Amino acid sequence: MERDRWAELCKLVEKDDGLPTRPAGHWTQDKLYFWNGYVHITTMAMVGKPTWPGGIIYVDLFGGPGICTLKSGRRMPGSPLIAAYARKPFTKIIVCEKDEELAESCRTRLTATPARDQSSVLHGDCNELVHEVVEMIPDGALTLAFIDPTGLHAKWETIRALSAGRQVDLLVLFADRQDIVRNIELYYKQGEDSNLDQVLGSGSGWRDVWNQMSTWQPAHICEKLAELYKGQLSRRLGYEAFAEEIMSSARTPLYRLIFASKHRLGLDFWQKATKKYASGQMQFDF
Repeated sequence: MERDRWAELCKLVEKDDGLPTRPAGHWTQDKLYFWNGYVHITTMAMVGKPTWPGGIIYVDLFGGPGICTLKSGRRMPGSPLIAAYARKPFTKIIVCEKDEELAESCRTRLTATPARDQSSVLHGDCNELVHEVVEMIPDGALTLAFIDPTGLHAKWETIRALSAGRQVDLLVLFADRQDIVRNIELYYKQGEDSNLDQVLGSGSGWRDVWNQMSTWQPAHICEKLAELYKGQLSRRLGYEAFAEEIMSSARTPLYRLIFASKHRLGLDFWQKATKKYASGQMQFDF
């Protein structure tokens, strides 16, 4: 990854354009930094390859306004703008956003980028729009999908519709500490219509796992349910390569990022992109 690329992108969005931004913590900066690195590595390697006659497609199911702002006031590109400023351009950029004002802000910002003619912003719930999204993805494409909800909002059936029978690399915000740990007893009682059931998908067997747990410590709950989710992706959708990043605030875990690819090369690219944080500090495995 080009060493100064993130700083360059932040410079492009530093001027206040009067449109809404999304408040963000330092963990969001790291998440976007990782994703920017992955987008850069993947597009540089794959754009124009005959392996992908349908091109390289970008999908963002919770796109937001396109710019995030830290408490310090520093602005940084949201995920749609990261895609729009890729050195090698995506064939298509497809963004969903439920909030009308944020969707319009994202559309306006994308119009001012080099990817204006390749970008589409769909206003509405991604779980209802996913079939429209899928129709926009050409056959023979490699798709990079950024799925960044604030809670348990990306339904399993949405992930299935997007990924089944296609080459789609996923980065999913798995809201374990933010949502699951706080609400799991409620979800247990609610039955198959609960948000957790909708996210894990039918046949996950999470209640059996819950009943057999030797401890209900938050870290253990999070690990077990993340394993179930990855198992569903593997068994039902053909994903083979996985990685996780636990995003924290002041050493308090907030949520888990789950990266999934159907090819080992996708994982190699992700691991290269996550070697260091936005601060420049190297990330080490112990």
